[in-house]
Amino acid sequence: MPVLMLTAICALIFSFLYPVQNMHGLAFFATVASLIFTACFIFFLFRLIKKQLLKDFIITRKLLEYFPFVLMTCFILSRIGRENTPHTFDVILGSIWFIATALSIVSLFLIGKKRVYKIFPQLPEIEKTKKSLLLGTLEWIDAFVQAACLVLLINIFVFQLYAIPSESMVPGFMIGDRLLVFKTSAGPYFPLSSFRLPQWKQYARGDIVVFSNPNYPDTPETRLKTFLSQLVYMLTFTQKNINVDPVTKQPKADPLVKRITGIPGEKLMLVDGVLYSKTKDSKDFMPVEADKTYATWDLNTLSQSELRLVHRIVLSPQEMELVNSIESKRAKLNFAEAEKEANSIVARLAYLKEGRDVADASEFITRNQHEINTLFGTSSDISRKILTTNGGLAWFKKFMLDWAPYWKEHATEETLYRQRFAQMNALVKLCFGKLILRNIELINSAATEETFESDSQRNELLNEAALYAAFLDIARARNMDEFPTGEGNYIPENCYFMMGDNRLNSTDMRHSYVNHLEPADTHDPSSILFSSNVEPKVIPAEKILGTTNFRFWPLSRIGVPR
Repeated sequence: MPVLMLTAICALIFSFLYPVQNMHGLAFFATVASLIFTACFIFFLFRLIKKQLLKDFIITRKLLEYFPFVLMTCFILSRIGRENTPHTFDVILGSIWFIATALSIVSLFLIGKKRVYKIFPQLPEIEKTKKSLLLGTLEWIDAFVQAACLVLLINIFVFQLYAIPSESMVPGFMIGDRLLVFKTSAGPYFPLSSFRLPQWKQYARGDIVVFSNPNYPDTPETRLKTFLSQLVYMLTFTQKNINVDPVTKQPKADPLVKRITGIPGEKLMLVDGVLYSKTKDSKDFMPVEADKTYATWDLNTLSQSELRLVHRIVLSPQEMELVNSIESKRAKLNFAEAEKEANSIVARLAYLKEGRDVADASEFITRNQHEINTLFGTSSDISRKILTTNGGLAWFKKFMLDWAPYWKEHATEETLYRQRFAQMNALVKLCFGKLILRNIELINSAATEETFESDSQRNELLNEAALYAAFLDIARARNMDEFPTGEGNYIPENCYFMMGDNRLNSTDMRHSYVNHLEPADTHDPSSILFSSNVEPKVIPAEKILGTTNFRFWPLSRIGVPR
């Protein structure tokens, strides 16, 4: 009996707290609805205590069955459109809900059909009678509603279903794989609040986790939509996703499933597909050997059974070989020899240009024209401009050699990432310098347009430039400067860095959704630019929804993910 009364008291307190700090229409409605429900429970409970009628027992028990669901629904209604409710207030409400839920479960146990007569000895026996069609239908509806409510609570606090939408985790996960994501260990949140259960999972490198996509806005409206979409997702067994992007009308990439590749207290760097890390206790970056066991760069090496499930292979074997050859070529570039070759190109152009420069053409081309495709695409115009502009030669010399002074003095002090991209910058500039020379030689020889366009040496250099441009497009997936940047900065406590296993086809914590122009060499004022979306970020542990514990579909791939 005291347990039943305590359940009612918790519900009353919970109901009256809804509108505190949150006086809007839905909060008021939630309070009224919750109070009416609680009042009905108290009314029938007291009637049961006093008269011990079977009808009152059935109604009281049914209200108890719905107790957690009604209180949760009213709480969610009260939070729609509300931001920044005090954390203490969330903790109080969440704690009361858990207490009320526990008490209702205990109460249901105590008034079970075999135990109820110990509390209510005068209660008439429950007789089995033939049910009418209406009653049978109502019982089916009741069972369905309770099942949906139970799914809601399971989805919030225990596990949720997840369908793999992309190939970012190939070969571990293929498009359409269905996963069970265990949430309890991650410390799930009470819906639309800052209150969460304790996190007892200690994440490690290599764990596959599901987390909220940080590239989408986090507002009360988006949280509500995500919450409702997850409920529908569970009820339809991952067949229906209503959480769509309002712009693209496609399902949002939220939540994400990726692998933890960076842990608190370390700094990361990715160079030519090799992940490096260091901590405050280590002097140099060292390769992360564990990453090699799950990072997949060349899908062509997968088995035939796996390849049949892959929709897109980013690079063919020949293209992958080409990427490796350019990586090797830039790694072998010697800065001193490159400077010598650049000086030779400048001297040759000075010989070809008639007249001396007496001006500085520092604004000869705009910054955006340093973008690699634009630069080579306008090389003919730039060649003619060099010949006809006072200061053109001065600009060319500056462009070709601006990088040299820094790397002559500091080559051994920089990170491997910056060395490799400075070498790439020099490679591209040498190619561009040779192309400008050839253009000017053809112009000076009064070559026809047809001869100019069909010149084999010139086209060979343009093809080389196209390979470099394609390489830089791929390089943003195979390379990342030290992160977090800055001396003494490391991944903070309770924060993690995630990447997809299929590194060439994964938009993950390396990337943003917006491209920007990136200088290949940050120490070269005239650096080549290339398009990049690399903008690494970490994910706080509280944004992790859970870990992938089991793949239940397809049956041919059922099991625990590695």
